[in-house]
Amino acid sequence: MSKMVSIITPSYNRAYIIDDTARSIFNQTYPHWEWMIVDDGSTDDSWEKLQQYAASDSRVKIYKRDREPKGACVCRNIAVEKCSGDYVMFLDTDDVLASFCLQQRVHAMSENEAVDFIIFPMLLFKNKPDDTKLLWNIDKEVDDLERILTGDPICQGTGTLWKKKSFVNVGMWREDLKLWQDIELHIRSLLHPVVYEKKMKLEPDVFLRISDDSLSRVGFYSTPKMESRAAVYMYACTELILRNKFEQYIDGLRIMGNDVITSAVQSKNEDVLNKLLLFCEKNNIYTSREIQSFRQYQKAMKYRLYKLPYFFNKIKDKATSVALPKANTVSTIQWQSSIKL
Repeated sequence: MSKMVSIITPSYNRAYIIDDTARSIFNQTYPHWEWMIVDDGSTDDSWEKLQQYAASDSRVKIYKRDREPKGACVCRNIAVEKCSGDYVMFLDTDDVLASFCLQQRVHAMSENEAVDFIIFPMLLFKNKPDDTKLLWNIDKEVDDLERILTGDPICQGTGTLWKKKSFVNVGMWREDLKLWQDIELHIRSLLHPVVYEKKMKLEPDVFLRISDDSLSRVGFYSTPKMESRAAVYMYACTELILRNKFEQYIDGLRIMGNDVITSAVQSKNEDVLNKLLLFCEKNNIYTSREIQSFRQYQKAMKYRLYKLPYFFNKIKDKATSVALPKANTVSTIQWQSSIKL
């Protein structure tokens, strides 16, 4: 009996671009799918377009978000709760699938029924699929959790195919986060733990759009998104401490903390910064002297310095070099420039 794949899509004001996504789904060589779309209160003509898709193909199921809070993760969870698939995959309204995507992913899952999810390769694009030849990432001889902590994750949410039951068992998407939702999901999943495979030698089967108006880029330093990054960081630290894995991942935690703390300083978000520094000091993630460096950096960002104008750069360099990396600390997007096919 053929396995059903539920494609999960949150929708919000993307009427101008969702046709590309729809065509890529309708063109799948694997026919056993359902497209579960949950609208997040769009104010453009998205809902009218979704109704047209549903009228043209009974495999398209459309819903409106019927509970709080607003956000993509809530919409995804609603769709998972309503779907009937054996497997679930997540696809946003600005991304597209290769025609063989579902066929390739279902076949890979059929080869190992013991796995909870499989990771597949993805390409980035700007205007049309395959126009950049730029891979999201490649496999490495590095612990996958360590890679997440150091800003070098092997995939994001669209790069996986999950067994629905396994996804529900790990707790689905965390609904209060405004950023780093997939980072939190994958940290939580690896600690659950789950059984997973990486099929990075296969052909890339999803195309992720590079867009300036993506939800992850707009308002990156806003308070809700800074609070989300801080929450994910503190969750990772707490879980690793509880599981007696703190020392194993201390380098990664310091690198991740450096990123979040310096972002809080630069965005002048004092509430988030104070919470982070108190947490790090309490859990001995940084020394007292290192905490002091972050505080000096905070003061240098907050005030103009009358006598010592060079002090700002001196303290900035000191604070941002606190976590001396033993792993690759370059962000995925920056590092991708070297992964041309």
